[in-house]
Amino acid sequence: MTHALRSFALSFVLGVAMAFLATASSSASAVAPVPVQDAKAKPTGRAGPVGLPKAGVPRQDALVRGRGLGDRDSLRLALGSDPESLRDFAVPRWVREAVARLGDADFEGRELASAELRAMAISNEVLMAVLEQGGLDEEQRNRLLRVLRWRVLYRPRGAVGIRMEPSGTAITLRGVLVTEVIRGLPAEQVLRVGDVILDIDGQRITTSADLIGRVQRLQPGDPIRMRVIRPVPADTPDGPGILRFEGDRVFEEIDVEFPLGSYEKLGNDPSASAIGNPETMRRRGRVEAIWARWGTSPRSVGIPKPLEIEERDEPPAKP
Repeated sequence: MTHALRSFALSFVLGVAMAFLATASSSASAVAPVPVQDAKAKPTGRAGPVGLPKAGVPRQDALVRGRGLGDRDSLRLALGSDPESLRDFAVPRWVREAVARLGDADFEGRELASAELRAMAISNEVLMAVLEQGGLDEEQRNRLLRVLRWRVLYRPRGAVGIRMEPSGTAITLRGVLVTEVIRGLPAEQVLRVGDVILDIDGQRITTSADLIGRVQRLQPGDPIRMRVIRPVPADTPDGPGILRFEGDRVFEEIDVEFPLGSYEKLGNDPSASAIGNPETMRRRGRVEAIWARWGTSPRSVGIPKPLEIEERDEPPAKP
């Protein structure tokens, strides 16, 4: 009898427990929210491509033109021109015709148009205005960017034709000491070893970098004026332009004016490191700014290899 009662009690408890669990499960199903698909979740099936560009060459749009480098003053300084003025710039008809041929169906036609724009006697602002005003397809824009890069990096540079170093502490006037003059360049005719260059076109020159940055922004043939002090004998009588320093060092202040020579005659490689040459660094920075403004993405700038189409397309040996 006791055994029977125990079995009945156990069966009753199990039955009640199972009934309770079934009721709780049905209640939870009734109130559980329907799952919402996460917007970031990957689809379980294979979906077709969405939003791909149509076949063909895409057009330049405002998104490309609108990329800036910060505030307006910084952008103007980096590009060397004000983008707002470029939008209203009147681009000559013959320039637009050459740019249009950058998208020619014939490869040789595109190459010839690139060479024509590289050699064209116009300012780089004209080509930047074409980029800023838009309406170019991808081929035209990329070719025009490469043309601008070539023109900026290989633009001819002026040269004086000296080896130099800081004037040191022997005299109180800081300047650039001429240690050697190079044959075949203007310095051979107007400067001497021992001369100290104090200013160029009214701008103070205290380091070699100052002189390089000033001279190489100009082009061969451009006139330049220097204020120089030249060593003279210690017994030179005092007079206008005579300067005396400690150690019986006497100099005469003179002005010299002459046309610049060509940087290529120095035998320097323009593809060499920009370290130590502020003009090379400035030019590379400008190309970086141009690519950041109108290119598909910012990129590091190297020296481009010139196209070898015709003899006239070859770049100057060293601008």
